[in-house]
Amino acid sequence: MQKGIYSLILILENDQYIEIGKLGNFLFKKGYYVYNGSALGGFGRVRYHLNKNKLKRWHIDYLLDKAKIIKIITCEINKNLEHDVSKGMSDKKDAEILVPGFGSSDCSKGCASHLIYFKEMQQIDEIYEKLGLNFFIFEEADFKNI
Repeated sequence: MQKGIYSLILILENDQYIEIGKLGNFLFKKGYYVYNGSALGGFGRVRYHLNKNKLKRWHIDYLLDKAKIIKIITCEINKNLEHDVSKGMSDKKDAEILVPGFGSSDCSKGCASHLIYFKEMQQIDEIYEKLGLNFFIFEEADFKNI
């Protein structure tokens, strides 16, 4: 089974408060979000995120009730580099962390969050390239191929 790391690129159409499980209620601004995760047990986790009717297991599941996935990046790798990807994205000029601890509550690498906000769409693949990773970009029409 394929395994590795991934980034979900989301769009949120309006400013709104969203309850994120035990993290609490947060204001999410209209714009683009990138969620970075690991699927070292297999990319079935990415397919799980695409399901509309699912139990809320992870922070991202709460946001996905309101936001739409518009692109997915996957990288087949045996090492967990989601932290490196998250740090690289959070260092981008226009990046904001709106929800500290989102997707990183068990992170031992010091990530502020695995969810990064951008007002405008960004070239997310640049981070993967900088890290020397081979990756695939899936547009919405290709999600069935993940």
